[in-house]
Amino acid sequence: MSEVQGQSGITLEMDLRLSADRLSYYDDGQGVHVEGIKIGSSESPGSAAFHRTRIDIGADAGLNLEYLVEDRRIEFADVRLAGAPGVSMGGLFFDHSLDGYFKLRSGGAVGGEGYTFDTAYTVTGGRLGYRTNGNAVFLDDVTMNFEALGVTLDVVGSTLQLAAPRVTGDWTVGAIRYSDDPAFHGRSHGADGSLLPSYGSLSATYDMTTSTGITAGGRQGEGLRIDNETTIHGASLEYIDDGYALALRDITGHYRIQDLRLDVTNDWQNRPADGLTLGKFEGDISVGSIEMGAGGNSVGSVNFRFIFEDHAFNGENYTNAFYLLGGGHQDAGPQGLRVAAEWSLKLADLSFTEDGNRVWVSGLQSWGRGDVTVNVTRNEVRNGTQFYDGLRVGFENLKAGYRINGMRVGSEDAPLQGGTELLLAMGVYPAYEFEMDGHITLGAGGASGDGLTVNSDIAIRNGRAAVMAAPYDDGSGEVPQKGLWLTDVTYDGHVRDMTIDMSEEGLVMETGEAWSTMDVGNVRVGTADDGESFGRLRLQSFEKGSTMVIAPGGAGNVCVGGTGATSTACSASGGMWEERGEQRITIGMKKILARAEGPDKRNAVLWETYRTPDGQGQGINGTGTGLLLNDIYTSDGEDLNGDGIVDNEFGVRANLAVDVYQTKVTKKQDGPDSLGVIGARGDEKIMDASAPHGYRYVSSTTAADRLNRPIGFAVKAEARFKELSINNVDLIHPVGGAQTVIYGATLQNFDIRSNLTATPIP
Repeated sequence: MSEVQGQSGITLEMDLRLSADRLSYYDDGQGVHVEGIKIGSSESPGSAAFHRTRIDIGADAGLNLEYLVEDRRIEFADVRLAGAPGVSMGGLFFDHSLDGYFKLRSGGAVGGEGYTFDTAYTVTGGRLGYRTNGNAVFLDDVTMNFEALGVTLDVVGSTLQLAAPRVTGDWTVGAIRYSDDPAFHGRSHGADGSLLPSYGSLSATYDMTTSTGITAGGRQGEGLRIDNETTIHGASLEYIDDGYALALRDITGHYRIQDLRLDVTNDWQNRPADGLTLGKFEGDISVGSIEMGAGGNSVGSVNFRFIFEDHAFNGENYTNAFYLLGGGHQDAGPQGLRVAAEWSLKLADLSFTEDGNRVWVSGLQSWGRGDVTVNVTRNEVRNGTQFYDGLRVGFENLKAGYRINGMRVGSEDAPLQGGTELLLAMGVYPAYEFEMDGHITLGAGGASGDGLTVNSDIAIRNGRAAVMAAPYDDGSGEVPQKGLWLTDVTYDGHVRDMTIDMSEEGLVMETGEAWSTMDVGNVRVGTADDGESFGRLRLQSFEKGSTMVIAPGGAGNVCVGGTGATSTACSASGGMWEERGEQRITIGMKKILARAEGPDKRNAVLWETYRTPDGQGQGINGTGTGLLLNDIYTSDGEDLNGDGIVDNEFGVRANLAVDVYQTKVTKKQDGPDSLGVIGARGDEKIMDASAPHGYRYVSSTTAADRLNRPIGFAVKAEARFKELSINNVDLIHPVGGAQTVIYGATLQNFDIRSNLTATPIP
């Protein structure tokens, strides 16, 4: 304290430098230890940070504080749990300058015994980082503005109640950086003076009302309980990569957290942990516009409603709990984070709206249990394990699943229909259960400049995935889903140097190299457990330089049921001209199928039947009759760059344009449909809220009728390739082995286009 002044108040100025070996917290006799605590200058290690506080008593007898903090770093090196020696959760550091005020006066929301306060602050020069084993990922160049006025603090029964009628603010992160140099800890530049690689930048704004209750007592004795209810009046979130943005605009909604408990305890494997266990978490969040690309074009809006709560899936109970343990992957070093996670998404609905038309992904459920590890790693081999630069998220003995009940088009109470199969284009199955090990490592920097680089190795066992699936609950209670299933699945997949960037078009993903083997023990029709089997299917994939672009823009103007590039030409051909609006999404894929480079790196398809059953009646792989399409690859058919090798740049190109749009639906036969609505063959279906089942059939439509045509899930697709070759086709017999029946096959100049609209038809 260098100066104390006491005329109309008190001003305290000091230079603060603090260090402590350990700060411990105990709960029911179990401890959490924060080690290596330091507070001081962020720019000059070992020096002090400047603090100034002005204290004054106002005319309303309230306490007024104004504070200024310059160049401060708050840091701790490790978080350890008693009973888990030798490992830690890693360290955090926070650099910042802070300028703000705090005004406190007596009287809360429920009486004179509480308090009311106003607070606001501005953060500049911020860095927030997570560090393990000398490697760090940190938010750089952070600025933040925060204001909360009229906040009340009361004791209601045994609960400390904190209510904020309005909280507003914004923040920006200039860059998210990665560092593998311990000597330049918490610095934006590396040893050579250049900026560290960046994942990109973030910014956000928010305006919300929130109420939080804090009560003593955890799930197991001592601890803490938190209940929260928040309404989002408006918010936005923006990710920027080299000047191109992915933006979520006009975010509104609310969420409620009930009975969140914090304990120092043991997880389900009796390992020492910090436990967060949840009673219920529910909400309804809307994003008014998702924008991407150079023009900031919108693909539409989304709404997500969800309930996380205890629930039984497949006869097994799941809850929502996260236990934080020290030590990530065992070969990455002693510092890291391990999360023993369990979740139960009881129910969720996700809707997508474009140009005023809406489609619902209805009845989404998810569950799982297992360990997730978090480390910041560098490109090296440690104890026989290959690591990569970046933030590594690992999975160990993770058993999980999800399922979708179906699609609803137009409104949330519309009839269930198919359409979830369209998600297969993005690698999402309508239903999937699996056990998984592996990792995904997110590196800094994309194809050029900012962005992400992804390296991953994933192994799945005991999987079963639906290619097509009926609802698991059509309104009469849960039933086994019927459909086309891939069961007894094992999968081994690897991705190297996949980059993710924002561009003028939209979100671009480009794969350096990717190879995988998916072995399907049985392809079943019916239920996943006892459906009739087509036999075994093994799919091997090997790609180099494949890309995917997700961009605004959908099917555009389409001639349905005819041909023609204009409305007049379309009508003349007997078609119906559809102008599907401006908000939509297009997925463009280019798959470069590479020549085989070994038994694991190749494109091949094996179908095997009539396998010898084992003691449990399961087919033994390799004992049946098989058909093998081996070494499938693409090429351009000529050497355009003169290197003596046929080029492979075009690949298989597929464009999938998706819209939600009204379309013409006609009755296929005379008489009543499955709901009893009567019509004649060729009559058109018209939606009518006054009709008993919400629609009617008409033989001749009026202009008003055509405005009430059913809304459908409209898809326009095109697939092309220049040349696709199969090196050999073999027939495999369990006794005689493989015999080649075709020595090479080539398909050239393939171009197929389709246009469809899926609508619910009783």
